[in-house]
Amino acid sequence: MAGSPTDGPAHAGPRADAQPPADPDLPAVLDVVRGLLADPPPAWGPEQADVALRDLGFDSLRTVNLLVAVEAALGVELPQERITADTFRTARTLADAVHETRHAHG
Repeated sequence: MAGSPTDGPAHAGPRADAQPPADPDLPAVLDVVRGLLADPPPAWGPEQADVALRDLGFDSLRTVNLLVAVEAALGVELPQERITADTFRTARTLADAVHETRHAHG
């Protein structure tokens, strides 16, 4: 029938494999990452959020450029303790760090 979808707790439905809630900073971080890629994939989008930045060609120098570009584009300065390899593992981990920094200081 054309009723509303079941939204009770016993029905997993499409939420079973859903991504975590969208980070509002993720699209901007992805744009900055794409802008720094020498040869970005043609199908660039949210699905690249969990690709290792190292696999996209980000070495230490390019990662420093990414830090500077993200801070400028998003108007946030990551604290020294957030500038770690874990923060720069993927675009999502970087966006998470930006989001947490905004909420810690705002």
